[in-house]
Amino acid sequence: MSATAKASTPQTPCSNCREKGWTCQPVPRKSPFRQGSTAGFDASFSGNQAWVSSEPKRWKSLFGQQHVSNGLEVPTRHLNRQQANGSSSDLSRSSALKRRHGDESPCYLAHQASLQEACLLRYFVEEISPWFDHCDHLRHFRLEVPRRARHCSTVRNAIFAVSARHLARLPQYKTPQGIVYHGQLLTDMEDATAVEYTLRCIPDLVKFPDVSDPVDQENIMVAAVILRQYEEMEEDMDDEGPAETAAHSRVNFLAITQTIIESMMSHRVEQSLATAAYWIAVRQEVYYALTRERAPIMQFQPQDWRRASVANKFIMLASEVTKCFWEDRSIDEWERLVRREQELVDACRSKLVPILEKRAEKLQGQPFPTIWYSSEDQITGSQHLELSRMILTAENPHLENANRAAHRRTESQVRSIVLKICGIALNHIDCKPALVNGVVAVSLYGEYFTEPEDRDALVTEIIHRAQEVKAWPMQKRHERLKQRWQCMDG
Repeated sequence: MSATAKASTPQTPCSNCREKGWTCQPVPRKSPFRQGSTAGFDASFSGNQAWVSSEPKRWKSLFGQQHVSNGLEVPTRHLNRQQANGSSSDLSRSSALKRRHGDESPCYLAHQASLQEACLLRYFVEEISPWFDHCDHLRHFRLEVPRRARHCSTVRNAIFAVSARHLARLPQYKTPQGIVYHGQLLTDMEDATAVEYTLRCIPDLVKFPDVSDPVDQENIMVAAVILRQYEEMEEDMDDEGPAETAAHSRVNFLAITQTIIESMMSHRVEQSLATAAYWIAVRQEVYYALTRERAPIMQFQPQDWRRASVANKFIMLASEVTKCFWEDRSIDEWERLVRREQELVDACRSKLVPILEKRAEKLQGQPFPTIWYSSEDQITGSQHLELSRMILTAENPHLENANRAAHRRTESQVRSIVLKICGIALNHIDCKPALVNGVVAVSLYGEYFTEPEDRDALVTEIIHRAQEVKAWPMQKRHERLKQRWQCMDG
């Protein structure tokens, strides 16, 4: 029926008009449909008709560094791989991309880069920041550092580097298709990814001596301590993997980061994030000194001892003991450190009391004691106290002229301390650095263990666990320890 015919048809009055005796005049509804043929769309449009733009929008990555304009640009990591490996030609790189991605569009590659970086940032926040924040009640590296990363490419790339190194090594994320993190397939994640991100940090790191802005100084300090953990993970990997990976892993940025760390030690920046980075650097320096057999560079002032937390006081003690171990082996210095240790224990004893402590039960196959603490500060302080005691006991200069019985007593004491440090680590597996301290203890004095059961426990529970759970390289440490055991066995 046409619209004209409808208009001429008598209308039935509505109930309201009927009740009041009014003449009903219905108001015609405006048709919501465009008039004309729905098949041909032949109606004309008004001159001021608004149209939706179909032009491709400018794609922007999560952090604003990489973009694809009109779908033509590819993320820089796919164009600049030659900078990372120094040997791939454009043709071979293009072929590798085609083999991996087929004929994917540049927009797809850009999306993959954004997805990968989002995953790397999340991994840092959830899994790696606790390594840095475990004695920081303000959680700077979980809360503030990701915010800095949005505006500072150096911090951002340092985060991506250490996260990529972790993800590429942990077996639980590996599938035949590639790395899968929280259900996201990271097709571009490979062994060289971490090196690429690290190389991007270098130009800003080398400028650190000329930087005067406090915020920029903080950012570079943060990037340096993050990359230093990357270095810790690389130290045992020089001879592993394919040739290209081995070449990448030999790239050593320790000299660059060490310059920044030394500046942090000698010229303290009294800002919240810089202070957090400073104490991380102190812990890292103790680790490096013990594992690389060199004296740490720190020099502490009396005010440092007064202002430091309990955990940091024992870290400072471990630093001084390590310096005595590798540099000054005089009897006077050893006796000074023994007195310092006792003074700290007397002053902080009540703050290091565990909530549970049980002896090891070797007959039941448990060589490690059970020790529970209520805070990460207690865990860290106690382990560094025991590390100091272990070294002072083993390196006692008075043992040079002692009889065999005195040496046996010392070896027994050192074994007990090693097992205690490892027991603390195993009972607080969520405290990220605790297991690393156990590895340090085993690496230094694991040769003192002669019983096969004890040796197996150290290897299985400490060395292998550090490699499998923490992505920490342990192959060379394990080989050195086995060689020392073979020498001890004759």
